Amino acid sequence: MRKQRVKIGGIAVLFVILALAFTAAGCKDKKNQVNSAALANDLEDLAVLKVPAGAWAYVAREKGWFKETFEDKGIKVELVEGVLGNEAQLMARDDVHFAGRMIYPFLLYRASGADLTTIQVSGHPSPDVASIVVLEDSPYKTFADLKGQNIGTWRAGCPFMVLVQMTDDEGWAEGVDWFHVNIRDDNYKTALLTGAVAAISCHPGNDIQVMIANGTARQIAYPREDSPYVQGGGVTVVFTPTQFAQKYPKIVQKYLDLQQSTNTWILENQDEAGAIVEKITRTPVEMSKISWERSRGNMTYSEKDLALIKRETQVTLDWLESHGEVEKGKLLIDELFAPRFFN
Repeated sequence: MRKQRVKIGGIAVLFVILALAFTAAGCKDKKNQVNSAALANDLEDLAVLKVPAGAWAYVAREKGWFKETFEDKGIKVELVEGVLGNEAQLMARDDVHFAGRMIYPFLLYRASGADLTTIQVSGHPSPDVASIVVLEDSPYKTFADLKGQNIGTWRAGCPFMVLVQMTDDEGWAEGVDWFHVNIRDDNYKTALLTGAVAAISCHPGNDIQVMIANGTARQIAYPREDSPYVQGGGVTVVFTPTQFAQKYPKIVQKYLDLQQSTNTWILENQDEAGAIVEKITRTPVEMSKISWERSRGNMTYSEKDLALIKRETQVTLDWLESHGEVEKGKLLIDELFAPRFFN
């Protein structure tokens, strides 16, 4: 009996050893499969890629392009809502990996100490990407008519830059000839309707775009074609934490390529793209189409000429410094861009 128990015990131990060996081999094989997949797909190892939600991302998700670009290669894509205006904080917490804003707010983030880098820059904006909007029944017909009035815009958004440039053209002094009211874009409609402001400087969208379309509001002015804003200050930059760009350059490049190809598809297939967006945000197709037509310049990457981009950015930075928006010498142009993603 004793020999039998010893024999049974030995068999049990043998099974345990074999099980552990198979488990270890399985883990090793799985690890090798992951590494081989990463090598074959030419992407770094990342569990989740966190992308700001928005029209192009909704389209890429619906068309399966996130899946074939990232998820089929083991990288889950998560769309993050509520990124606008919170980019630096979210990136610091690793809650989002990319953002796209016009260069003015990016420069403000950098000036405040955020360790972010630009990985791509759009072409120049169309002048009508930003405008001065008043109620339809207001007495104001031109921008000059607004002298002495309250004008609303979000100081952390580039329509503030547009507004200040236009008041400079008129020779107005803030606090004397015009008065700035700092409000976020989701409060523009309320500010207009309540009379808190006579006008707003904005990227017409959401409620304001609907008001313009139904005739309850109208646009009375746009930035000049040769203004610092249109000639470089209003470009859209795609940025990411500096460390992320350094650690995941292949993923970054794939993201940039996908965003550009998706934006190109949207501009060429606006009805279908608009229907996709409408299912998610309830934004009418025609409203999306108006926005995309207005934003064509910002939806297309530049020619990647980094030397030219730096020269134009320096003009914008000089303007911001001269107006006290950024401390002089706080930012150095050569530190703002990741050269490997340009030319």
